[in-house]
Amino acid sequence: MKLVHPDLQFQIMFHHGMIPVVVVESPVRLRMMLKELLSQQQGNEGKWILCGEDQEFAINKSVEIILNPLQLEENQKRIMNAFLQSLGKTATNETYWKKGQELNDMIQAFFAQLEMEYPFEYHIKTEIDFPALAKTMGIRINSEYESDLERLLQFCILSENMLHTRVFVSFHLHEYFNDKEITKFYQEVLYRKWNVLLVESSVRKRISNEKFYIIDEDNCEIY
Repeated sequence: MKLVHPDLQFQIMFHHGMIPVVVVESPVRLRMMLKELLSQQQGNEGKWILCGEDQEFAINKSVEIILNPLQLEENQKRIMNAFLQSLGKTATNETYWKKGQELNDMIQAFFAQLEMEYPFEYHIKTEIDFPALAKTMGIRINSEYESDLERLLQFCILSENMLHTRVFVSFHLHEYFNDKEITKFYQEVLYRKWNVLLVESSVRKRISNEKFYIIDEDNCEIY
């Protein structure tokens, strides 16, 4: 897997065992890079290309951009929609089909009994819409964690499972976590074989497993 851009001489390679870190020293260059990547994530045209060995992946369907790990939203609309649809499929699979039918029979009987309290007849759907039922019941993904790092990791797990994220791009992660926390994050990344790219504005202390690509103030590339 690699992320490329025609304005860059280097290709950002995702290898198991290494974490690519792109350092962009120019604030203007960094801002333009972020704006274009965000625009493509929203479905617009752009020059960033994500590709595997023999196919290209749409940025808006494959890349999760993390701007602030302290403001992650587990219950954002796109994640919740994917979760509800997944829940609906799970509730009707071979494992839960029988229990689902039993629940449906109970609901049908309950509303049939309630109908006796009114001087008119009404109708309800004959089958449960599980995503709609879960939404009505106020189902929410847990958003309470013991640490900010745990929340980041759980968000990545959620994004991978619900949105099928192939690449995580995190901006200024070193501004939020110390070396020990970053190392722990890397360990989880390598264990789960995630493709993670860090984008920073300066080179801090190098941590094991990092592969640096540097664009200095004069736009010279060092890698």
